[in-house]
Amino acid sequence: MVEANKIYTEGKDLTYSEFSIKFVWLAKEKEWKPMKKGYNIGRLIYIPPGSRDLYYLRILLTIQKCCIDYDNIKTINEIFFETYPEACYALGLLADDKEYIDAMKEVSEFASGYQLRRLFVTLLAMNTISNLM
Repeated sequence: MVEANKIYTEGKDLTYSEFSIKFVWLAKEKEWKPMKKGYNIGRLIYIPPGSRDLYYLRILLTIQKCCIDYDNIKTINEIFFETYPEACYALGLLADDKEYIDAMKEVSEFASGYQLRRLFVTLLAMNTISNLM
């Protein structure tokens, strides 16, 4: 897709999910070509949130258009973000973790260290916290 967007102008206004409707992947040549006739049903595979960067990249690919390289995907309103999660937050695609932070603060006032650690591990294991920094 990235190479095709450098060559074909008609792909520049498409998101990744829309791209497979107008273009076809030629496995033999290992490249995307504009579709000449008919239609194609494309789909994006499921990526679990625990995959972190791959998950955030997939989210961005459903929104961003004219993706010509990986840095371009992480550029929002001409501001480059170092990571995919940061770019997702800039677009407002991810919820903040305020409710989880508030829960940890509240529990820290009356729970034991063991209980607090257990709550934290549970939140991590369930992939509920989106920004671990």
